[in-house]
Amino acid sequence: TGVNDHLDDGAVGFVVTRGAAVSSDVNYSGINPTDVSASNTDNDTAGITVTPTTGLVTTEAGGTATFTVVLNSQPTADVTIGLSSSDTTEGTVAPASLTFTTANWNTPQTVTLAAAADVDLTHGSAMFNVTSVGLPTVSVTATEVDNDVQSLVVSSTAVSVTEGGTNTFTVRLSAQPVANVTVNVARVSGDTDLSVSGGVTLTFTIANWNT
Repeated sequence: TGVNDHLDDGAVGFVVTRGAAVSSDVNYSGINPTDVSASNTDNDTAGITVTPTTGLVTTEAGGTATFTVVLNSQPTADVTIGLSSSDTTEGTVAPASLTFTTANWNTPQTVTLAAAADVDLTHGSAMFNVTSVGLPTVSVTATEVDNDVQSLVVSSTAVSVTEGGTNTFTVRLSAQPVANVTVNVARVSGDTDLSVSGGVTLTFTIANWNT
């Protein structure tokens, strides 16, 4: 009967040794039959199981997602598995690596994904790679839910001026745009008490959006 050892060690041969016969029949006593050779076919395969690999969602508001990693067969030495993010501006991974031993190889270890805080207006996604030397890379895809709101930020909405005097206020964008944004500043139609010098046009880019 084959014995399951959880090792990916291939087909292993063994010999069934048959001892000499013991009998009061002198014709059989002492006869030593031929030993029997056998092979135990292996059913274990080295590999990594990652659960799940899709459908994970993180949020910039602090929401995280997790997946687990476990080995498919018992190793003969420690196995270190590296973890990396394809886009650290959208998602980070912790820990940076996992170590499985001959004792804990079949105990799933948890990996935590977190959204990287940014100031764009788009949802993002990152692919997390689970790698170990000699084994295929397993990729985990996660989506980051953005928490940035598109708006204009004005330093003051109640500015006082005296006749003949001037005053100022500032304008910036609340989040980084993906293209240039033009903002027009003009006097309310029909209001003759105040003027905006020249009728101002402000242009914000992905570089100066928060200035």
